[in-house]
Amino acid sequence: MTLFAVASWVAVVYAAALFLVLFFVPLTITALKGQWLLFGAGWLTVGVVWWIAALRLGRPESWWARRFYDDDKLGRAKARYG
Repeated sequence: MTLFAVASWVAVVYAAALFLVLFFVPLTITALKGQWLLFGAGWLTVGVVWWIAALRLGRPESWWARRFYDDDKLGRAKARYG
């Protein structure tokens, strides 16, 4: 009897949750911020670039900027992306 034995359904749920957190969340944030070049690069780097893009400032015309940015942050985004 092993100490760390778990049911197979628990392992499947854990793997699905890990996939969602590591891939789907930053992928979605990158798309919502309008970072399409980085979105494509994320597919080539197995999601590493999505984490970087998710932390960067979004484009001012993106859904993310319209929904979450105040006037100051929207001004910074306009200054960066033109």
